[in-house]
Amino acid sequence: MVGYAVAVALSLLVWGLELAFSPSLHRYLPFTPVIFVTALACGRNPALLATLLGAVLADRFYLLADGHAEPFEPEPLFLLLFVGVGAAIATLVEALAKAVRKLIVAEEEKSLLLDELAHRTRNDLMMISQVLAFQARRQSEPQVRAALESAVARVRVVAEAQERLRSSGKHGRVEVASYLQALGHGLADLLRDVRPITVRVEAAHVLVEAPVAVSIGLIANELVTNAFKYAFPEGRGGTVQVRLEQADEGMVLTVEDDGVGCPMSQDQGLGSRLVQMLAAHMGGQLERVPVPQGHRVRVKLPIKPAEVVLGKAV
Repeated sequence: MVGYAVAVALSLLVWGLELAFSPSLHRYLPFTPVIFVTALACGRNPALLATLLGAVLADRFYLLADGHAEPFEPEPLFLLLFVGVGAAIATLVEALAKAVRKLIVAEEEKSLLLDELAHRTRNDLMMISQVLAFQARRQSEPQVRAALESAVARVRVVAEAQERLRSSGKHGRVEVASYLQALGHGLADLLRDVRPITVRVEAAHVLVEAPVAVSIGLIANELVTNAFKYAFPEGRGGTVQVRLEQADEGMVLTVEDDGVGCPMSQDQGLGSRLVQMLAAHMGGQLERVPVPQGHRVRVKLPIKPAEVVLGKAV
């Protein structure tokens, strides 16, 4: 009933405006928007009522405006055209509105499914990570423990990406600054033991595609892990700095420490080979930059962010 009331109200409103201002348009044309709005808001049947009311009130306007005692000669061709167009508008707009509503419902269901999938995937990965971490703590052999800890860190890289996908609201994209912050804190907790080592992260607040985020996370993970391994021996403390910046050629990831430096044999380690492979797969370049103290690695990646997150400071 509300829809029919809206149709009547809008039709009478247009009719009143016609009487007040006596527009020069053909008498049926001002009622066409009423049909469209009614169909969009209330459905086809109220819009059909608005069509019939428009046909009646348009003729009635001329009768009152011209002061005729009897109805004037109607224009059947224009009347039929108006009614036919009105019926078509009512039917098409209702069909389009239903299609849009179905798309909205489908998109909401898709979002819920993706959220659930990301949540379950993240939980499964974290369970694997916890099992590996438990096994690492029980190992007395340093090499075995280090290998298990590396596996834990790599699993957490993917798990954290899944969590960022779920919470970002932008499916398929990850906000890279908060992602790297979480990875850095997690690595510090996992690897430093009782050593006073700080991991600092500075990153551009941009959205990148999920596979790109995972690759950046894995590269940062391996470089930070190597810094913990080689830069701070015998309980030494220090700082590991991770920076991700936008550049003309894409993005630049830099990992730097203020430790004792990096041995040349480290280039042949599994972590270094993984970094080189990931950088090459993304079309990037890895370079070691001499510094007065410590070690700095820069990885240039020819990738552009999917979106810049405005209103955030680095």
